[in-house]
Amino acid sequence: MLRAAVDDLANTAAFLRSESESVTRWRYGHAMTSDTHERTTLTTLSPSRASDFKQCPQMYKFKSIDRIPTEPTIHQARGTAAHLALERLFEQPRAQRTPEALYRLFRDAWAELKKTEYPDLFDSVEDERAWGIESLGLLAGYFSIEDPTSFEPEALEMDLTVAIDDMTIRGILDRMERITTTAPDGTESELLVITDYKTGKAPPERYASQAFFALKIYALLIRTTQGITPDRVRLLYLNGPTEYTLDITDSQLDAMHQQLTALWQAINKAIRTDTWPTSQSVLCDWCDFKDTVCPAFNTAAEIAVNRAAIDAAAAAKIARPTSDSVSGT
Repeated sequence: MLRAAVDDLANTAAFLRSESESVTRWRYGHAMTSDTHERTTLTTLSPSRASDFKQCPQMYKFKSIDRIPTEPTIHQARGTAAHLALERLFEQPRAQRTPEALYRLFRDAWAELKKTEYPDLFDSVEDERAWGIESLGLLAGYFSIEDPTSFEPEALEMDLTVAIDDMTIRGILDRMERITTTAPDGTESELLVITDYKTGKAPPERYASQAFFALKIYALLIRTTQGITPDRVRLLYLNGPTEYTLDITDSQLDAMHQQLTALWQAINKAIRTDTWPTSQSVLCDWCDFKDTVCPAFNTAAEIAVNRAAIDAAAAAKIARPTSDSVSGT
């Protein structure tokens, strides 16, 4: 009966594929393919994917090699809309960077994103309204962390593609600015700061150093491209709100360079040998794949059923007409 269920789901997925012009991608990511090992070497690596492999090689494979689609969450939607709203806030004249302006920009951003990225996220208008109110509450906390009228960012949503040795590292840096600080003796100095927004809860302070992993990679990219070492990196957690900062030195970035090289080599080896060990930790509870395809928590038979179901659902989303489609035209 188990094999029959798997075959039925696979046949459904195959039929739905034939009804779609494109089955390699769908609204929330990539549809799974039968051959997930065509890639023989790493071409680019982002700070977030490097962090994934460092946390769990198997999770990296699910995301970057298999490209298993996952359903979007309200937390992802909030983060995407908040980042876009904060980017647009700093495009306004200083005097107009007010809480009311940020709320309006968030609502505008959500109206845009909802149509294309999150059309089916909420079951009811009431659920969406409650989410929106909670989101605006988080954004209100932003103004207790910093005053956006007090400085001009040097860069917003900086798209970086940087060659370092034999590696190509690519990512988008939220914000970079120069700030002036005053020492206890009254001496002023200018600092180059990289800032990253987070809409989730801040980890306990004893774990904060792990959260700086990606930002130190961005600091390395800035040093490589601009010849200057950022003085500080900042994590702004709107849910709290909480601010964590870390002063940066060249020795830290040299160490990150070595770590990034080791990760690049380890990923290439994993691709060549098709070896992807699981790394179990408390973070598994937040993994999208724990209850479906992770071999540490599911049997081979369960994974077969779940993978077929995910593939069928992905193909169904491709085949389904969008709300903008008009039949008979």
